[in-house]
Amino acid sequence: MICGASAALGGTTLRLVEATDDGARGALRDCGLGFWILGMGLLPAGLGPLASHPLMQWVLGVSALLGMLFVGSGLGSLHGRRLAPQGLLMLSLLMVLPLTVAANHDAMTYGRLFPYMLLLASVVMVWQGRDYLLRPRGLAEQLVALNCAALLVTSLARLVTTMAYVGPVRPDLMYVPEPWSTLYAVLYGVMPMYVACLLLVIVNGRLQQKLRARAAVDELTGMLNRRAVREQATELLDRQRRSRAMTAVLMLDLDRFKLVNDVHGHAAGDAVLRLASQALKTSLRQDDTLLSRYGGEEFVALVPVDDPDVARRVAERLREAVAAVDWHGELRLTPGVTVSVGMALVSGDEDLDQALLRADEALYRAKRDGRNQCQVALDAA
Repeated sequence: MICGASAALGGTTLRLVEATDDGARGALRDCGLGFWILGMGLLPAGLGPLASHPLMQWVLGVSALLGMLFVGSGLGSLHGRRLAPQGLLMLSLLMVLPLTVAANHDAMTYGRLFPYMLLLASVVMVWQGRDYLLRPRGLAEQLVALNCAALLVTSLARLVTTMAYVGPVRPDLMYVPEPWSTLYAVLYGVMPMYVACLLLVIVNGRLQQKLRARAAVDELTGMLNRRAVREQATELLDRQRRSRAMTAVLMLDLDRFKLVNDVHGHAAGDAVLRLASQALKTSLRQDDTLLSRYGGEEFVALVPVDDPDVARRVAERLREAVAAVDWHGELRLTPGVTVSVGMALVSGDEDLDQALLRADEALYRAKRDGRNQCQVALDAA
């Protein structure tokens, strides 16, 4: 009865949580439903003599198995492995039908068949939650994997002790040595609520990660925003200094962007920014490169390079990528959009602000000398 109350409370807790994405919402829904089925089936075990009634025995066993299947489906959903409805139905029938036949035979046959089905349900849960063990994303997921493993081990032990059991029928289906029954009661009483709490920790952690990611990304272009690139630049510059390598700081500004907004409207301006950012991202494929929308029509790229010639080639490639966009075909813009680039190489203990200042001066020269060109800061020439 305590196990049933714990499971029902765990299910209620999960149903009260509003997840922000479909995967987490489906996982909490399945787990919550599973705990509710488990809880509602186990609560009648506290009805005294009525718990020995064949119908109550059938409800107890079937609810435990179905509840575990739904919880397993929910655990898998958090890693994109939700059980398909057809698979869930087939597994349910595979477990319920033999138990129904055994319940109509006699109580001991039913009691001896149940641990086989329990072991099968435990295997399904472990299989569905295998990513928590193989690719955990934190301590909470490791603890979920530990709970699934504990359930599998105890189910196997119940099967062994049930097969060796000699004695009267037990309405709780716990055919285990008496000292073990207390341990099982504690484990099954704590596990549902404990797993529910772990799931809340996992979903909350993922929500925080998404919020941090959204705070770091420019909504229009999908690039890093100004604050994010400044935060991440320190690590990149320090790493390059330790390896005595260079970092090119590139400032890029779309030419005559104000004219696009004035003539074609701000919707066209937004489309220009999206197309230009896509061209820039496609041209910079290095994993250790930082690319951001720094403000308005201005972009900043931090690129690890081997020498100044490589930095110049990167800057030129970015300029050509923007010019190569089919601006007329995409947005009916004639002439198309170009970009001016100012480049500086970070030297010595120079910080990002100093490098950006030199790159901005080079960008100003590129604008002054006719636009759609690359200029290099004098200190890096």
